[in-house]
This record gives sequence, structure tokens and C-alpha cells, in this order.
Amino acid sequence: MARSIHTTRRTLRELGRKKFAGDKQKVAALEEATESLGRKRRIKQMVKYERRMSVPAPAPTDINTIPISRRDESEFVHHGASPEDIRAILNVLPESVRLGISRIQLSLGKAYMDERADEFGGKRDPFTKRLSSEVFPRVYCGHILGCFNIKSGLVSVYAFVYDRNRIPLPLPLCKFYLRLHALKTFVHEIAHHHDRVARIARGRWLADRKQNVEWYAEKMEHKWTDNIVLPYLERAYPRDAAALRNWVAHRGGLRVGLDFFAGDSRRTERSGLERLVFTTSSAFESWVEELSECKTLEESRLAFAWELHYCDLYDQCLELLNSVLASSPDWIPALTCKADTLVHLERLDEALPVTNHALELAPANADAWKTRGDVFECRKEWDTLLQNCDAWEQAGKLSRGARRELLLHRAVAHCAMDRLAEMEVAIGAHLTLLKFKTSEIAARRRKYAYIRVFRRAGKPIPKQFSTKQA
Repeated sequence: MARSIHTTRRTLRELGRKKFAGDKQKVAALEEATESLGRKRRIKQMVKYERRMSVPAPAPTDINTIPISRRDESEFVHHGASPEDIRAILNVLPESVRLGISRIQLSLGKAYMDERADEFGGKRDPFTKRLSSEVFPRVYCGHILGCFNIKSGLVSVYAFVYDRNRIPLPLPLCKFYLRLHALKTFVHEIAHHHDRVARIARGRWLADRKQNVEWYAEKMEHKWTDNIVLPYLERAYPRDAAALRNWVAHRGGLRVGLDFFAGDSRRTERSGLERLVFTTSSAFESWVEELSECKTLEESRLAFAWELHYCDLYDQCLELLNSVLASSPDWIPALTCKADTLVHLERLDEALPVTNHALELAPANADAWKTRGDVFECRKEWDTLLQNCDAWEQAGKLSRGARRELLLHRAVAHCAMDRLAEMEVAIGAHLTLLKFKTSEIAARRRKYAYIRVFRRAGKPIPKQFSTKQA
């Protein structure tokens, strides 16, 4: 792959004289060229800096000499990992990774986050008033989980904040889960350190862009979590690891591995884009939040099945649903979840009887009608899809959300059959059921509705709705 950047000052002059379709296109081209030229200059400066450096490579670091301090601990401030955990992980990491680490600090990080309040905003926890997010209900982590200081070689891992007497799962399980994620944060920050000391020194073209730095840290966090952190936790805390899996197996109805609780943090692409991901750790946290509303064991297991569904673990979701339905074969919420899961698995011939059974039990069930329509849409049975819409409409009073889905199905069928006038009517009716704060938002949503309908119908997107227009 070519690494050269060919943008020059002459490029900017030529773009300034060039004619474009409009002012916006010209401004965008000039901004792109300016950024490219700036990057080229930064890389040259980095090359000059490295060539002038005469500092020898850092000497091997004895992990026992690296100071690890604990700060800010209180009744409500709890460090996820201990100094012993940190040293155990350091001891297994490659020697090149720990070169140049001056010290490690476990702290609250409140002042650091306050300095960046304008960037992150958000809520503050009720105990320390630190800018925070909820891991579980009433269990808070900082907006920033950890930090690596390039100049000083300081690695910081920030604490969790909670009241031991008011957490949604048993305390040992909560502490074990937070320990896992504190160690994940630690290896992520160590990856940033290693990137700076070893990798960037030989890869200036990679170092210049922030997204490349984050991409590398996320990649190494995932690798070291799998290869080092999880095996360490299994060895050092076998009872807690088994207790967490057993608790989920009972309340959730399915036994999962320790990697399920770690999740996958790889979301930054080298292009700079971020993937929208719902990882298994997010699924676990979301499920724990729902548990207070689950009155029975079956309800908590169905809630866990939906979380598996949302993170695309359809086979595991189906396994769990089959076990739930074995004891409650006519439970409509489980039937509709199973039907939707079978559609995602493209097992349409199995999904249709499940939806029909659900509708026999509850003729007005919107979830069953929608999934039944999804089956016909996937099969490209457009006439049957329209018949399903008519039958759904006559089955009973529809909520606004159900009517929106019905109208989308109808629009897709008409689009696929080249009945554009009928499609327009259906999309228009769909949009009237939505509320928009501004006309700009309304226009954007209208465009996305058309794009969605044409894509689902398997039709080329008209030029006026294409997102690739100049």
C-alpha cells in the first residue's frame, strides 16, 4: 500500500483556481488538501525530531521497582484492581511493553475529568460529584476510564464509585466484574505506552493520526485481555469467576464463558470511523439493569435472551428460548422473540409457524404481525406482504409504533412492485406519525425513510436520495 502524501502548496493554489459545481464542494476540497498538507508537515517534523534524538532506549524495567499508589479511597470510592493484580499482569506482559513506565496510579481522576467537562459533559455521581456513567444501576465509572501521560510515563486507572449496600447484584460478583474491566483499562493504557515507546518510533506514518493510535490500543487491549487478563483472573479468583458464571446460568438460563463479560472494545477503524457495536459486556450490564423489573425467573431469562439477540448471538438466544418454551410453550413474549431470532438466522420456514401460533393465542399482537411481515419481505412475497398488512390493520387497534411498522412494510411492497404512487402515500402516512423538532430534521428523516424503503425492496436508490451525491 502506498504511503506517500503528494499534496503540496502548489496543490492548494491549483484548487483555488479550479472551478467546482458549488462553493461547498470547493471549500471541502480545500479543507481536505489543507489537512493533508498539514499532516505531511507534521510527519516531516517527527522525522527530524527522531533523527536528532540521541537518548538511548529505555533500560529493562524491574516491575517490583515500579511504584503503584492508591489514592482517593473512601466509603464510596473503590479501585477495581489491586496493586497485586497490576503487578501480576505486568509480569506476564512482554518486557518491551513495560519499558519506561515511571509509576502507576489508582485514583478517582475527578480533577482530570473536570478539566474536560466541556468536551464530555454528562452527569455526576451522587457521592463524589465526578463526571460519570453508570455501569450498573448506582455503580458509576468515570467518563474517562484511564490515562497514559506521555511525558511522565504515568499510567492512571480510575476508580469506580458505589455504595456497597445498594448494588443490583451480589457484592463479590460486582467486584469481580469491575476488577476485570479495571484490568482491561490498564492494558489499554499500557498499549498506548508501548505504542509511544516502541511502535511509533518506527512508524511515524501511523503515529500522526489519533485514530491509528486508538485502533492499536483497542487491538492490543482485546489481545491481552484474552491471552493474559482472563487467564489471570481464572487462576487468581477461581471462586469469584465460577460464582459469576453460575449466577448468570441460574438467573439468565445460559452458561457463558468469562470472555462474555469482557466484551470486545475494538470499535475504532483505521479510517477514523467508529463501528456501532453492542458488545456482550454491554448486554450483561443492560440485563442487570432490567433485573429489578423481572418478577419471575422466566422473565429474567427472556430478558437475557433479548440481550443475546441484540448482540447478534442468535444461536445462543435460540437455545435459551427453546429451554424457556419447553416449560411454557404458549408464552407469547418468548414466541415472538423466537420468531424474530429465526428470521435473523434466515430460518424463515421455521419462523412463520411460530408467528402463526403466537397470533392464534393473541390475534392483535403487533410483534407477531411485524415478524410475520418480515418473513414475507425476506421471501420477496410482495402480494402476501400486502395481505399481511391488511389483516394486521383489521386485527385490532394499533399503537403509533405498530402503525409505523405496518406502513413501512406496505411502502416496501409497493416499491418492489413499482407502484411508486402507493409507496409515496405509505411513506407520507408513516412520517405523519413521527414528531420532528425542526424542518431540517423532518427533511433528513424523510430522505432516510425513502432510502430505507428502496434498500429493503432491493431497488436502486434514486439520485435525489443518494448519500453519495457530490
